[in-house]
Amino acid sequence: MTVATKSVGTAAFGVLLIVAGAYGWIGEASLLLMPVGLLVAAFGAGWLLSTQSRATFRRPHPAVCGLLLLAILLHSYGSYRATSDTFSYGFFLWALVPYVLVCVLGCFQGTRVPAIAGATLALTLDAWNYYEVAQSTSSTASLNFLWVPLWNTILVVPIATYASWQFLRKNELSNAP
Repeated sequence: MTVATKSVGTAAFGVLLIVAGAYGWIGEASLLLMPVGLLVAAFGAGWLLSTQSRATFRRPHPAVCGLLLLAILLHSYGSYRATSDTFSYGFFLWALVPYVLVCVLGCFQGTRVPAIAGATLALTLDAWNYYEVAQSTSSTASLNFLWVPLWNTILVVPIATYASWQFLRKNELSNAP
């Protein structure tokens, strides 16, 4: 097993710990699983990045940068309006975690273009979330601001980027001479 495979496995195990903690799979100890899972996932991601040569790193695609700017604008407005006209740095930074992942994915040569799909889907889900919370009369609707960034980070961005990468790879292989 290669070092890169081990690092991806470590990151995936961290994500599993986060999900187990979020859903309380092991009772009261589940509360400790989320931060441990976050640390394990971050360690796995850092380990994976350390296995890559510097020659494979690029700047993210300009479309990713544009979508990141739109996300910053959306969440700046949302963090200001959601907390009675005072800016909430915590919610703002938490909402941008998926876009950090998009930027990291956009730095690799092979996922530079597919990261656009992850950013687009995450921004679409964020905008839909703001709309739904604004239209809701439920007192717990604003809890979506805690969950949507988590699901964007561990599900939406990775799956959309992977699906886009597979689609582009399949098209390249079918167009080969």
